[in-house]
Amino acid sequence: MSIKWILSKLFVRLLLLSLLTTIALAAPVAADESPEVIPLIAVDSYATTALWTLVFVEYFIPEVDRRLAETGHYQIRWNKAFGGAIAKTRGVLDSLEHDLADIGIITTPYHPDKVPFHNLPYATPLVTSDIGLVARTMSDLVKKYPVLSEQWADHKLVFLTTAGSIDTYQVLTNYPVKKLDDFKGRKIAGVGLNLRLLTGLDAAPVNSGISDWYNNLATGLIDGVIGWIEGSIAYRLYEVAPYMVDVRLGAVATKAITVNQKTWDQLPEEVQRVLVETAEDYRDELARETDRRAAVSRARYLEEGGEIVVLTDEQRRAWAMGLPNIAADWAQDMEERGLPGSAILKDYMDIMRANDQPIMRHWDRE
Repeated sequence: MSIKWILSKLFVRLLLLSLLTTIALAAPVAADESPEVIPLIAVDSYATTALWTLVFVEYFIPEVDRRLAETGHYQIRWNKAFGGAIAKTRGVLDSLEHDLADIGIITTPYHPDKVPFHNLPYATPLVTSDIGLVARTMSDLVKKYPVLSEQWADHKLVFLTTAGSIDTYQVLTNYPVKKLDDFKGRKIAGVGLNLRLLTGLDAAPVNSGISDWYNNLATGLIDGVIGWIEGSIAYRLYEVAPYMVDVRLGAVATKAITVNQKTWDQLPEEVQRVLVETAEDYRDELARETDRRAAVSRARYLEEGGEIVVLTDEQRRAWAMGLPNIAADWAQDMEERGLPGSAILKDYMDIMRANDQPIMRHWDRE
């Protein structure tokens, strides 16, 4: 075996080795491309028959999954605990605070002692029926005033957005109404702050929830309710309350999407970002679906034999001016808690004025 032959073989091997090294460097590095799976428990005391929960299941969850799939780094394994599986009525906040769930839909009017800011739309009636505007404004105010986020942090929660599914409160009655005096002496049911909207009408407020309204109307225990058009269809109230007084008391954002603080701190930054962005889009999607269903429900109410009595602006203004300044009371309560209630109220009303809303009373200017 000659030295020349050995050298030629060695040269070929070195050439092959160099070629293989080049190919290896050019090829992608083999790695486990499976996404990291993150389990999350989503909670609400309401079942998916409630519009806000339905949109959460049909829009929010799939949209989070879709956006995370774009990078493929993370995947959520959802455990949907709705309809009382973990939390009963009024119990969602506690379930999140005490680590029983990770993300949830809190009904804010249940907690005026803990998050009083979120009652602002109830304290400013006859201002707007634009639920999308109200929900966006409430979310923006939380961003502007960090102290409002701190209220959630006090309960170990991270606030993502406010949302709502009531385009406007109306009055549904089992007798015809033509003028404001027709409410005098009548028993009108409502919940919480809504009962204050009867002040000045000489009506008798009755504290009663929507699940009891049908029977109470049918038996004459009450003469009417402060409700909303979509709810009247869902609970077949048109059968016992065939008159809707179109007063447009106003839209309210009654929901907040929040995340357990401990869960939030453990989430990757990408997942946090997707949850925040999708929550805000969910807020807007819910508002659009609320408006769509309100229009459909209004038509259905008429089809079922209901009659809609539209109050004039003069009547609506008279209703507003007959109320105590409940917005000032709300602002004072906030101030006593060390929160900038007056400044927030002015900001809220300024936004409504800037958006040319049909304001019947400028609550911040009295």
